[in-house]
Amino acid sequence: MAGRVCVRLLQCRGHPNVQLAHRSTLELEKESSLTPRGDCIACVSCRGSPEDCARSRGLAALYVAALSLFPPGVAGTVVSGVSPASEPGRLIARRSCHRADSILVAADKAAADAPETLRRLLASSYTRCLALYLVFAPDDDVDTVYESVGCIVEDMGDGGASGDPG
Repeated sequence: MAGRVCVRLLQCRGHPNVQLAHRSTLELEKESSLTPRGDCIACVSCRGSPEDCARSRGLAALYVAALSLFPPGVAGTVVSGVSPASEPGRLIARRSCHRADSILVAADKAAADAPETLRRLLASSYTRCLALYLVFAPDDDVDTVYESVGCIVEDMGDGGASGDPG
């Protein structure tokens, strides 16, 4: 099976308000501030643009690695799912099939599933975070990929999508 692989690297940093407690989403924040209500956010001040990858239909993965000198350590996680084939407004991986503002849908993990070592490192503004976003888009029809994960992500002509709205 031929296809194309799209790879994007995002650079972020930790923040004292990182909680990684949300059970259905994991987000990388472009802004530098974070309130305690942002319990899905892993890191802030993200630089990089994965939008062109997210517009492809295919299998997707988000590798998140935290590197810190204080406290010293390295930790990471991998979130797998499906590329939403739409223009994301934000950098969100969702367990649901809701495409709006997403770079990854039908995700196998959310913020609450992150390892405790990753959570602890990202709660420091000294921590640097690297996120690698990959999408494999086969050349042939990939609708069966979406069906196998419980999502039917299709263009309804008016920007809508079928599947779980949340």
